[in-house]
Amino acid sequence: MKALKPIAIAFIGVACAAAQPLELQKGDVVAFVGGADLVRMQEDGRLEAALTLRFREATPQFRDLAWEGDTVYFQNAVRERWRTEAFGGWPEQLRRIKATVVIFQFGKMESFDGIGKIAQFTEAYGKLIDELTGEGRRAILLAPSPFEWPAARERAALASYTKAVATLAKNRKIPFITSDQANSVKAFIRGLTGKTEPNGPLYKQVRFTVREKHRLWVEYWRPTNWKCIFGDDSKRIFSKASHGRPSIQEEWATYPALIQAAENAIQEGVTWHAPAPSALTGSKEANLKNELASFEVLEGFKVNLFADESNGIANPLSVRWDANGRMYVACSDAYPQIEPGVRGNDKVITLRDTNGDGRADESKVFADGLRIPTGMEVGPDRVYIGQGTELLTLRDTTGDGYANERRTLLAGFGNGDSHQTSNSFVWSPGGELWWCQGDGIESRVETPFGVSSLFQAGVFRLRPNELKLDGLLDDFMGPGNPWGIAFDDYGQSFVIDGAGGVSYLTPASIPAKRRLRLPRIGKPGGYCGIDCLGARTFPDGMQGEFLIGDYKKNQISRFATSDDGAGFKLDWKEPLLRSKHRNFRPIDVKVGPDGAIYVVDWYNPITCHQDDFYRHPDRDKTHGRIWRIAPEKGVLRPPNLVGASVLELLEALKAPERWTRLKAKQVLAGRELPQVLPAAKTWAKTAEGRDLMEVVTLLEWLDQPDSEILRRLLASFDDRARAYGVRVAGRWGERIENIVGLLEHAAKDRHARVRMEAALACATLQDTGAIMVATTVAEEPRDRWINYAFAQAVHHTKANWLPAFQKGELDFGNRRRGLTAVLGAVESKQVLDEVRKLLLSDQLDENVQLTLARALVAVGEDRDLQTVFQLGQLDAATIRAMASRKRPEFDVSDFLESLCASKHVEDSVAALELAAKWRIRELYQTAMRLARSSQADPQLRSAAMRVMGALGNKETIPLLKVMAGKPANPKPAAIIGLLGVDQAEAANSAADILQGTTQNEAIGKILSAFAGREGGGTLLAMELAKRKIDRTQGKRLQNAWIATGFVQEEITEALEAITGWSIAGLKFNEDLIRRMVAAGRKGDRVRGEALFKSARAGCVACHKIGNQGGMIGPELSAVGSGVPADRIITEVLWPARQVKGGYALSRISMKDGRVLQGYLQESRDKNLLLLRDFAGAGMHEVEAEMVTKQESIGSLMPPTAQSLSRDELSDLFAYLFSLVGK
Repeated sequence: MKALKPIAIAFIGVACAAAQPLELQKGDVVAFVGGADLVRMQEDGRLEAALTLRFREATPQFRDLAWEGDTVYFQNAVRERWRTEAFGGWPEQLRRIKATVVIFQFGKMESFDGIGKIAQFTEAYGKLIDELTGEGRRAILLAPSPFEWPAARERAALASYTKAVATLAKNRKIPFITSDQANSVKAFIRGLTGKTEPNGPLYKQVRFTVREKHRLWVEYWRPTNWKCIFGDDSKRIFSKASHGRPSIQEEWATYPALIQAAENAIQEGVTWHAPAPSALTGSKEANLKNELASFEVLEGFKVNLFADESNGIANPLSVRWDANGRMYVACSDAYPQIEPGVRGNDKVITLRDTNGDGRADESKVFADGLRIPTGMEVGPDRVYIGQGTELLTLRDTTGDGYANERRTLLAGFGNGDSHQTSNSFVWSPGGELWWCQGDGIESRVETPFGVSSLFQAGVFRLRPNELKLDGLLDDFMGPGNPWGIAFDDYGQSFVIDGAGGVSYLTPASIPAKRRLRLPRIGKPGGYCGIDCLGARTFPDGMQGEFLIGDYKKNQISRFATSDDGAGFKLDWKEPLLRSKHRNFRPIDVKVGPDGAIYVVDWYNPITCHQDDFYRHPDRDKTHGRIWRIAPEKGVLRPPNLVGASVLELLEALKAPERWTRLKAKQVLAGRELPQVLPAAKTWAKTAEGRDLMEVVTLLEWLDQPDSEILRRLLASFDDRARAYGVRVAGRWGERIENIVGLLEHAAKDRHARVRMEAALACATLQDTGAIMVATTVAEEPRDRWINYAFAQAVHHTKANWLPAFQKGELDFGNRRRGLTAVLGAVESKQVLDEVRKLLLSDQLDENVQLTLARALVAVGEDRDLQTVFQLGQLDAATIRAMASRKRPEFDVSDFLESLCASKHVEDSVAALELAAKWRIRELYQTAMRLARSSQADPQLRSAAMRVMGALGNKETIPLLKVMAGKPANPKPAAIIGLLGVDQAEAANSAADILQGTTQNEAIGKILSAFAGREGGGTLLAMELAKRKIDRTQGKRLQNAWIATGFVQEEITEALEAITGWSIAGLKFNEDLIRRMVAAGRKGDRVRGEALFKSARAGCVACHKIGNQGGMIGPELSAVGSGVPADRIITEVLWPARQVKGGYALSRISMKDGRVLQGYLQESRDKNLLLLRDFAGAGMHEVEAEMVTKQESIGSLMPPTAQSLSRDELSDLFAYLFSLVGK
């Protein structure tokens, strides 16, 4: 035995209450309490080894009670499930280890709360010190260690919190040990011992044994499978003694003796030897010939063995590839429980098929010494491993095929159940690393953004470059034991459940802590491992389908997806592979670089470990298979991506193979940015659809936001691409100009999935105005997926927007439905009570008062309307908000009368319009007076004329006829008012005006008014037919009619009769289409642009290009890149032949005589119809009982282009073909 030499100690002074911060006596036990930094210090062993040597005569013991993610507010040691039942509270745990000294370190994670929470932090820290230093224990406070992440230093107030800890120590006369930016462990060693860090063989020996002792201690105090040791599974078969072996609790109870043996070795300065693992057992049923014979494979495919235990593959867990096509297989013979004291030696094996015969012939150990690596993925330059509490990265920096660099990237992941720890790693299209954890897991991980937590089953999303870690589906909102995530070609995500089921994951992309159950779309089963098919080796009908390991049924199951509103529904297909061999356990399935399918076969008669004894001798520990399922027509030669040029890699983004597209992006991400970025932007100029989306995903990998390319994607004709673009907009956030405006536009998209992505994206923004995006989403139809995303977005961002709303800083405008939905998602009753109190107080300025008043009008009760009226002067927006409500029971005539005299014209107009809507006949005289007054504002006079018609009677008719004026100076408002009293008289007067007026605006208003009244179009058409209107005037009327966007057969026919020209005379002809495509290629796009913008063609009135044009029809900014040329020809010349999704026009006739036209939307309320205005003026809510007729009238777009000459059409199409979104 090697004796320890005496060490002379001279303490240095520190800036705290004591000159000698630490003096240990015989029998002292030091407990470390804090977060990840203390955990790492104990794993590292330097601090404890230095203290051990300094106080060798006292033979102190050290116990690490620190835990990743611990703060002064939350300590896992007393908060994890069943901890207190197993170990007791803090006093009991400290007594259990006989602690006499407690070394604290807090303040680092808390500093993300900002300086405003320092007082709260100091108070909580003091209470924790009081609790843990009872019974005479001494305390020492360590300064928070510096951030290892530079970006975190900008987000956190660490210096202020460090100062607060020093002050707390001084006030309590507790030693305080300062840290050091360069090396905090060295600083703590000096501060606690008064000496610099020791060196030499003895120190190294003691440090090694300290690390081993610490490993044993953690396995005892924070054991893997604690759920089965002292949790709710402790009474299951898994945990009980059997087959002559101890129970898991009895085995766990052997740790104290192991820890003491290591403790003795530390004090004696000798090596402690870890016990050797037991001999591995294997199934006697293993027989490759029989296993192959038991397979039944889908027609057109064949199966062969790619690798097995002869290649080092035993108990394989997952398979992935690097960009060279080298396969990586994670294996674990230690699962489900490492034996006490055994170090564990699980491996990652690399495999290659060097001769192309479909069988691995080269095998190497890439990494060993792992401990149940349930998660693995290969990145651009490293392998990511999830094992127990850690996320590791492995790198081979020497090129010998072995990972010589091992780094803990993040730690604090739960390990309460080893078959539910971090698993199923997968890359998203944009370079995020996703994985699962099950319901026996509680994770609290320290990151540069604070503590990221995930309680029970859920999904993690990591952005490796910035270490942004989000926990999704917190607290068991989705699958109970998720074991697989996959993305389709457009980034929509799905998660499968080892305990059964498939779920559409995308709606749960917000790291919300509000528990809201995610619906399941796939039937129960036992699923592990999933991939989406995408390679030219597969039949067309299988592209985009999903394969899953159905391990309970010993088969590879298969399903397809189809749209279901914003989400999807599943269609189960015939399984790809079935086996009659009970040991066939497919737990991962992936498409490889050659377009073949590779199946990871765990090969075991025992699956779920909870149902069988944890040391059951039938657990196979020596076998494993990788099966290869290849199309009979052959496979592909894997591409040479690593040696490819940047341009070749960009071209690879077009590949049908999903594997190729992913790995090309990874290789590009590893190249020099100045080489890649300019080339990618140039390549993007001609990309469209999915290719354009792939460029955007590359920019995500590179973390290089590009507004121009993103806007092109958001303008794509492919709703799947637009939906992904919205997601990226949320990810890039404030780095994109006018991000809230972009998302608000997406929130009104015709496709439900795009709107859902807008709701998800707004939850990523810190801007208080982002809630307007969610509100706009709620204005549109919603299905269960949008409702899920919306509810989580509103709740997740509540801390940002709710205070601003309560202060009157957010104006929701006329978004009544949206505001109602938003407040409903955050317990609106309490919020409204606060709003009422504020309105009745004298503490608000006028603008804030009006903003809150509008909110109360939108969602309050009748009594709230009365409160708002009594405020006095209201603005137009508040008055118009009242129009969406029914007339209240109380008298409002005096209120409205006073508002009509407002000094603001728009307020008076709004009051008159509200009087008409509510039929307040007491205001008729006021309306007549204003209509007659030549001194009144023209806008006010027009409103008054319309209101006279709504409130008047037969005596009103002669007054309005006079007011209607002559053709030279018509007053459309008077005609509109007349329509409300006598349609025949209105038609007669209107025809007189239309016969001679040249004012296009007036013509449009008059024609629109008649088209919007039941029977009005028929009467006007009859009157027009009686008059002799020349063709020039007829053409003027016809152009104005087309520009209104209305569809009304009688008016259309009457105008065609006047002009002698039918706007729909050309017959559909495929040969003509081909000729027009060719002509369009040769046309003059400059002349075509002028024609597009001319009144004659009328295109710009309905279609927007860039920032110009109307919003009645689809935006055409990128029509040339998103729509085939023949389809452009068809939709321009014969628009009714194939109406674009979301643009099928409906006409609704009302009991009050109004006729509404627009795009009918689904409504959750069966008593309510939602009609989206075709001119982009919002959504009409129509009570079903008020509808007399509902009909579909096809396309809003008239076939005006048929009136153009062939040369003009060639030019117009040349212009449309050139629109690629630049």
